[in-house]
Amino acid sequence: MLETMKNLMLAGLGAAVLTKEKAMHLMQQAVEKGELSAAEAEKMADEVVAESKRQAQAMGDKLTEAAREAAMNLNLASKEELDALSKRVAALEKELAELKAASPPEKS
Repeated sequence: MLETMKNLMLAGLGAAVLTKEKAMHLMQQAVEKGELSAAEAEKMADEVVAESKRQAQAMGDKLTEAAREAAMNLNLASKEELDALSKRVAALEKELAELKAASPPEKS
């Protein structure tokens, strides 16, 4: 019975994070019916909260990985590649400015 209740609550949660207060509120009904003791309700609420956080973290990890894969499939430049290109452009701009400064002005 207790395991079934816990599994039903977790199934209803999906990836949402459940606070202990909300879990205790849901468990209070079982306590009032005499199906759970207060200590059992608190223990179950802690377990449900811990599991919902674990599921939310797992979902977040999956979403992060999916976003990373999507970005790789788009062939987007990485931050490191953009930084390297910015440095190369800055060096070329400096070299061009030095060349312009060293050469005499062209006559039209």
